[in-house]
Amino acid sequence: MGWRQADEALAAMLEHVGCSCELVPVRLGRAGRLRRSMALTDTVEALAARRSAAGVTARAIIFSSITAALLQRPRVPYAVRFDTLAAMSRPGLGGVWQRRREPAVLARARVLLPWSETAASTAARLLAARGAVPGPAVIALPVPIEPLLGAEQRDLTAVAYAANPTKRGLELLCDAWRLAGPPAGQLTVGGIDRDQAERWLRRAGLEQPPGVQWVGALSRPDWLARVARARIFVNASRYEDWGIAQLEALASGTPLVSVATPGPNEALALARRLAPELVAGARSASALAGAIRAGLALTGAERAAYATAAQALLEPYRPEVVRRTLAEEVVPELLRSSS
Repeated sequence: MGWRQADEALAAMLEHVGCSCELVPVRLGRAGRLRRSMALTDTVEALAARRSAAGVTARAIIFSSITAALLQRPRVPYAVRFDTLAAMSRPGLGGVWQRRREPAVLARARVLLPWSETAASTAARLLAARGAVPGPAVIALPVPIEPLLGAEQRDLTAVAYAANPTKRGLELLCDAWRLAGPPAGQLTVGGIDRDQAERWLRRAGLEQPPGVQWVGALSRPDWLARVARARIFVNASRYEDWGIAQLEALASGTPLVSVATPGPNEALALARRLAPELVAGARSASALAGAIRAGLALTGAERAAYATAAQALLEPYRPEVVRRTLAEEVVPELLRSSS
């Protein structure tokens, strides 16, 4: 959902600044069933992306992930937009071929468009180590975060997102909610339905804690409406590439309760600046439960002050700021004459 949202937002912004743009979907077909390991998943998706791009004619191409770009050899200038790099997110044997392939793919690009400053600095170091001089332009281009209105009545206790239960740390989330105690109220979990969640928890050897509601996959407006009604948003992710769901919670004025999720996680730094006591000091159920209790203890006035401060911190991510970067830096560089 995050990538689709990012692609649609980018296409709309390109058209807003005077460019024509077509979104090209990637179809996995039956090969999608082979995605059973990190190496196979990236191979299947990279091959599917190459097939999808084969008939594209354009002055320039933007690949919306590094995986989509790994097996491409376009004849026109191209950019790679990414939330994280294989060097960061593909450790061990399962990421060997991706990490080896990545530097050459990035070095041939005209422009690199990392979502965050963390990913931008990592990409710059990777290219410098390879000796890519002068190398592509590296321009941080975040996903735009629209101002969102919080609901007048915060009638939901807490919300969390767990479409990928392994990545989202569903076992830690549930254990922490259990430890937070019955007064915690109800936790609404999106992105996964009850049957899926119960199967996953059984495989993990866990029981569902009381007070959890599974709402499954929702439309974005329905999901954001629930986030806007919540007193807190809880994040227990093992790794976070950027943190769209958390940033949208902040845009809704919903306090973010989180573990210190590794990765180029933009939302975590903001959460620490806003209320460090809501960021668990350790990745443990007891530490996250303490942060949950602290978040639920906020008064109405404290939540209002939190929301006001969050809006100020989100200014660099507003659509008008991102569009200006796109118009003044990205498009001229991507479409410049190579002569």
